[in-house]
Amino acid sequence: MEINAAADPESVMSLPELVENVLISGDCADVSNFTQQVGGLPNQSTTKSYGFFRRPLGSTFPFESGVILTSGQAYPAGNTVVAGNPYPDFANGLPGDADLETALGQTNTNDATYVKFEFVPTSPDFNFRFLMASEEYDGSTECAFADSFAFLLKDVTSPNYTNLAVLPDGTPVSVTNINDSTGCPANIPFFEGYDLGDTNYGGRTVVLTASATVIPNRTYEIKLVVADQGDSAWDSAIFLEAGSFNIGLDLGPDLTISAGNAPCSDTPFPLSTNYPGLTHTWYQDGIEVIGETSNILNISSTGIYTVEVELAVGCTGSDEIFVEFAETPIIANALSDLMICDDDNDGFFGLDLTSLNPIIYGAQNPLEFSISYHPTQVDADNNTSA
Repeated sequence: MEINAAADPESVMSLPELVENVLISGDCADVSNFTQQVGGLPNQSTTKSYGFFRRPLGSTFPFESGVILTSGQAYPAGNTVVAGNPYPDFANGLPGDADLETALGQTNTNDATYVKFEFVPTSPDFNFRFLMASEEYDGSTECAFADSFAFLLKDVTSPNYTNLAVLPDGTPVSVTNINDSTGCPANIPFFEGYDLGDTNYGGRTVVLTASATVIPNRTYEIKLVVADQGDSAWDSAIFLEAGSFNIGLDLGPDLTISAGNAPCSDTPFPLSTNYPGLTHTWYQDGIEVIGETSNILNISSTGIYTVEVELAVGCTGSDEIFVEFAETPIIANALSDLMICDDDNDGFFGLDLTSLNPIIYGAQNPLEFSISYHPTQVDADNNTSA
């Protein structure tokens, strides 16, 4: 991973500049009142506690570029391989953070890096993508030690923060809560692995999404903070994907066959925005879709779709999405009811339903589809109890 590389002009940006120029997307973004606690000056690329990262050729790191915040120094987390885990500690000498401790119920944090700012969203939903990496992923200490980080959001009129750095069930994202240790495994599906090689950290989570529902045109405050907990050793980091902090128009993620979220080709698929009262201009592959001016566009063919909406005078929001339609599977041959005899009358019998797969596929390519069997129609509709 290239971090604060000399060839990237972003490597000498301040943390507020990185937030405005790298992290935030969405037209008409209104951000202000930045405060920060960081180690190092913007031009101290090799020692400061934050920075800009870029994925090098051949790397499988999930983000192409973005912003990194650490509880140590950012540069040693990438660029060259540092043998061993943990790699040498790079304490940044900063104090801890009281808001972080309150949010997580912890004490004795130190080496905290944070940026705090106000923003005015134009959309009722906002989100951003991130992952956490840590030296504490070493196969043993994650059972007892966890550096702290949080994404703290509040309305500026409220005294209370909400932590957005949580799993879908509300569990805070941390080393102790996400790992594959033999001693204390926890939420394994959210753990990407140990010693993956693209950074010098001992392990990392999968890509996660922080999200919240907000009231458009109201002012909010958000604080992104990471810190060591208990000591200054074994640093942790947050990687924030460039452009993923969307506080404007958002059509959602691309819909592709490879991602498993492509719509079926036999049914029109609706694209929509959260602005039903405003005039929309829709485009397919750069060509305007004449006559479609509402906030909903029903589509039926693969392409890049773009929408433009005038959110306010002099402020036009836009977003695009790639939608790929998948061939709709068919049951090539109708199945007859099966009758199974319990010959030994013991209440058990063997039945391999997958033996029916060739009949169902017919001439269709089995590599393009999958078949699952469910005990009830409700289970089939919800894709449960397969």
